[in-house]
This record gives sequence, C-alpha cells and structure tokens, in this order.
Amino acid sequence: MNLPGGRTLGGVAALVCAISFAVFMLALALVALKLARTISTTNRMLEDVRRQTLPLMGKLQTAMDHVNREMGYLDSILEAAQKLAERVGSVAEAARRLVNSPLFRVLSLGVGAQRTLAASAAREEGPERREEGS
Repeated sequence: MNLPGGRTLGGVAALVCAISFAVFMLALALVALKLARTISTTNRMLEDVRRQTLPLMGKLQTAMDHVNREMGYLDSILEAAQKLAERVGSVAEAARRLVNSPLFRVLSLGVGAQRTLAASAAREEGPERREEGS
C-alpha cells in the first residue's frame, strides 16, 4: 500500500521503529552517563574514606598497644594483690589457731587470774594507805 509522497506502509513502520530506537538509545545513554557519574563519585568517596581510615587504623593500633601494655601492668598488680590476700589469709589462720590453742587458753586463764589477784590486792591495800596518808 502506497501512502502519499511515495511512501509505503513498511517504510513508515521502519521510520517509527528507527525513531523509537534512537529515543531508547538516547535514554540509555543518559542512564549510562548518570551511572558513570555515580560510580565516579562513589570511587572518590571511597578513596577519601581510605585516606582517612589508614591514619585512624594506625592510631587504633597504637591505642590497642597501649591498652595491652596497661593490662600487663594490671595483671602484675592483681597478681601481687592475690599474693597479699593469701598472706593475710595465712596470718588470720595462724591467729585463729593461736587463739583456739589450749596453750593460749591456759595462758589467758593465767593472765586473767593474775589481774584478778592484782585487783583484789589493790583493793585490800587501798584502805590502809588512806589511813597512813591522813
């Protein structure tokens, strides 16, 4: 079928198809251009992050080394405190054994008896000294 101007229906369809394909390719080119810009921006951001991250990682390593060194000091202090606690426990156990020993009880009884006798003797001597002093 011929259209005015000597064109055929197949020629018009081919022209419409070519124009549609050109518009599609133009849209695809715009999307590809935006994608390229986005990737470029992302790469720049990642490079900036990398530049900032490397010094931070060095500082973090230094801080971790310092923390590990301080933990070593703390381990020494805690070990010394544990030994001190064991010694205090040993002294307390020795004191408990001493207080609970029969010899200590006998000595305590003797000291108590001596104090009682001394106090009793002081009471008996007390009135005589008052009379002598008057």
